[in-house]
Amino acid sequence: MEKVSPQKVGERIRAVRGNRTQTEFAKALGVKKQNYISRYERGRIPSPDLLVRIAEMGRVSIDWLLTGKKGAGRAVPSQALRPRSLRQAKRK
Repeated sequence: MEKVSPQKVGERIRAVRGNRTQTEFAKALGVKKQNYISRYERGRIPSPDLLVRIAEMGRVSIDWLLTGKKGAGRAVPSQALRPRSLRQAKRK
């Protein structure tokens, strides 16, 4: 079984969030406070039901969120494959 790295999970959650602010992402997920999203992006693992919602929102597998491996035929978000600096440059 693949080891789960909380920091890597946070990076993948950040990739799913994309260009949305943490507040916008929290509202879309039904999370009451933006600072929870910040905690998840810094390495706290969300509850199983929230992992499901994040995976559905990003159209990725839970397996990918937790381990980085593609699973269940779901694609990895294209933004997750590019460094953050390139994603920001493309928006401008």
